[in-house]
Amino acid sequence: MLQEILISTATNITQIAVIKNSILTEITIERNDSLLGNIYKGQIIRVLPGMKAAFVNIGLKQPAFLQSDCSIHQGQILLTQVIKEPVKKKQARLTTRISIPSRYIILLPYSPNLLKISNRIKSIKERQRLKDIFLSKVSKYGLIIRTVAEDVQEKLLLDDLEFLYNLWQDIQYTSRNSLIYKELPIYLQITRDLVEPSKIKVDSHDIFQKINGFSKRFINTLDIEYYSEKRPLFDLYSININNLLESKVTLISGGYIIMESTESMTTIDVNTGSYIGENNLTETIFKTNSEAAITIANQLQLRSISGIIIIDFIDMKNNEHKKQVLAILKQALVDDYVKISNISELGLVEMTRRYTRDSLEQILCR
Repeated sequence: MLQEILISTATNITQIAVIKNSILTEITIERNDSLLGNIYKGQIIRVLPGMKAAFVNIGLKQPAFLQSDCSIHQGQILLTQVIKEPVKKKQARLTTRISIPSRYIILLPYSPNLLKISNRIKSIKERQRLKDIFLSKVSKYGLIIRTVAEDVQEKLLLDDLEFLYNLWQDIQYTSRNSLIYKELPIYLQITRDLVEPSKIKVDSHDIFQKINGFSKRFINTLDIEYYSEKRPLFDLYSININNLLESKVTLISGGYIIMESTESMTTIDVNTGSYIGENNLTETIFKTNSEAAITIANQLQLRSISGIIIIDFIDMKNNEHKKQVLAILKQALVDDYVKISNISELGLVEMTRRYTRDSLEQILCR
């Protein structure tokens, strides 16, 4: 399945849309001053013993927040990586469990003897091949073998590992303070992490050239097109990002969902709205909930919502309908990083979605 990736630039931000089978499946927006993934040499300026945490000076206006199980003390110099951007009054969040990704491998410098192979690689034979290649390589560092490594020649995999080893040596022994490694800009991350055959369309000639040069190292067959027309690229595909900030999402049937996020969780309420079906209330509720389950999965991905999510489906008396709606939701999120509970007697589903980056709302309203 060929997917299209649209990359559009505006003042200080890069916007990326992923389209599969003519359906918008992912929106990513990143400010050009993003800190996510950057590695800093910082100094602990205050320890919070009761929380096993500390504030660290990494050269930003505000100190960053580090939670650590390791022994730490005031004045200590250490390497840290940004795992969450600063939002409003909240500081950037750091980790000392550094991870450095490349195309086929993620290097974990402080996790020796750890070897993980992507769960999306299903072939037992291929998993064993990858294990045989890398098991002898993890005595000093941990490794995660990425999905795209499947069926890749051993030499290419080992070249990728050598690149990461050299990069880590450069990071370790740099004499600079503050920022010592900057993560790739989002448009190169997207290119690096591609799993499926893709066509990339980009409206910046500068970025087009950078992606072209970068892709020659990893993906020679990548189809990249420079879009130079006056009409905005996203308009060409009828993509309106402002719609993703609205709390109300209308379903094709006439029903709707209401999505509201707070600092602690996201709640989603399903309603039949104008949809009345064919005078069979049970079927109307089932069809609305089924459609809502697919829409909710899509909206969570588009809005980049993570953390605790509570879905209030319309109450269903039919247990078989409950099972089917839950199955639809799970199938729609089968490739996502989520944990989903069963539907309660009140029609509630509790789920958690792994944090990968700030939500669309947080980025646009920052």
